[in-house]
Amino acid sequence: MTSTDRRRVLGLLGVSAVAVVPLAASPAQAQTRFKENDLNVYPASAFGAVGNGTTDDSAALQRAIDAASAAGGGSVHLGAGKRYLLGAPLRLKNGVSLESERTRATLVLSAGYSQNHVIDGNGLSVVGLRNLAILCDDRASLTRAVHLTGCQDVLIENVHLDGLKAGAYEPLPGTASTALLRLTDCHRVHVGGCRISKAYVGINVNGNGANITVDDCDFQDVTQFGLHVLGNTESHTEYLTVSRNRLERIGGKPGQVGYPIYITCGGNNPAAHKHRFVRAMDNLVIGNKLAYGQGGNADLLAVYDIFDGVFERNTLFYGGDAGLSTDRCRKLVISDNIVGHCNTVGINVWQSNDVTVTGNVVYNNHQNYGGGLSNEPRGGIRTYARTGFKAENVVISGNRSFDDQEVKTQDYGIFIHARTRGVDIGANTLTGNKEGMFRTGTQEDISYSFTVTRTAAPTEGWWEKGMVVQNRNPAAGQPFGWVCTVSGKPGTWLPLPGPA
Repeated sequence: MTSTDRRRVLGLLGVSAVAVVPLAASPAQAQTRFKENDLNVYPASAFGAVGNGTTDDSAALQRAIDAASAAGGGSVHLGAGKRYLLGAPLRLKNGVSLESERTRATLVLSAGYSQNHVIDGNGLSVVGLRNLAILCDDRASLTRAVHLTGCQDVLIENVHLDGLKAGAYEPLPGTASTALLRLTDCHRVHVGGCRISKAYVGINVNGNGANITVDDCDFQDVTQFGLHVLGNTESHTEYLTVSRNRLERIGGKPGQVGYPIYITCGGNNPAAHKHRFVRAMDNLVIGNKLAYGQGGNADLLAVYDIFDGVFERNTLFYGGDAGLSTDRCRKLVISDNIVGHCNTVGINVWQSNDVTVTGNVVYNNHQNYGGGLSNEPRGGIRTYARTGFKAENVVISGNRSFDDQEVKTQDYGIFIHARTRGVDIGANTLTGNKEGMFRTGTQEDISYSFTVTRTAAPTEGWWEKGMVVQNRNPAAGQPFGWVCTVSGKPGTWLPLPGPA
């Protein structure tokens, strides 16, 4: 790593710069602070760390961390390609970045490792982990690899976290027992360019946090949640950004539900907090073509308990339930996503209010990957609510929702459930769906601001009472169009008188 590169990293962390300690420095030299306005780098080797994978380096690494923090902050540098054996966990300190080169240094655990974490930090400012691999090897004692509590100004970059597959999930209050990375009550955190693999939960964000970004990370072979953002009746996250991540092979075992991205405050409790100002964009999520409860995913992008959210340009395929699903949300924009081949529906506006759904491409959903689905109609885009709830004030416009398979599966381009009101259906492209373009189970404040043109009254597909089809080529003695007077397939149609 060059001096310029070190300056850039610690600059991102906000660490004031002091002098570089030569790599060959003795432990005494390494603990000396040099002239101001240069960089402080503490080579792990100067504190006795060997990095051969057999010598316990935990005490040496902790000495380096303590020295860097005592001197006002700096970088503890681990040799690239080396394997540092840990017999005890490391505790980060204020102003310290633990890092290596882009090719990473690796932290491995001793045979007798019995602690419940590998690295932790509490109440810290300006800390980082960079260019590391932390291999947990599924040790039974572990509940997390890295846990930061009450920290701020945190940079975690190019870190590979691996091997913590055991765990259990409690639906109420919605907590999981293990996670590779856990952030509790943290502020101004950037997790970027990381790889998360072989875990029960990849990243868990909980407590009262703000300004959390998870960007450009790979999640693979995760059982329960890839990214899990959890609140409750006392906590939530504000200003959350989830962007440019890739998630695949996320799913459990039969009887267990897995969510690649799951943002929630934990259920239908009206006292639960709401996450605020959430953005999820440009993520790629690939499901495993299994139904939820059959070892597959549930919703690929589950955004629950959110006020003020934007979900755009995500690509979501092969989910075990919905592709993108909201629940108990208000003031959302869902735009320009591509959702296809999901088990039930593409985009599900579930008991959420003040939602705009626009510019999305949704196709070939309702695959039924062996799951026990209910008999209700399913569409590319659906509004829905449980008994006692409503989905209200939803605008659906400018979307394309279609089925181009030889054997059609997607029932409707758009389906509006009975417990929905105040929906404005604008101009959408709805072609080739199994049962028709559009169906609604409610007449509560549903408006249609689109035009259908044909040369004759419809003879196939489902049509709602009140829908109008214009005659594409009206002429003398022919109707201007037709109005549906009885809903059905294809419904009952009354001609509208045309020119004499």
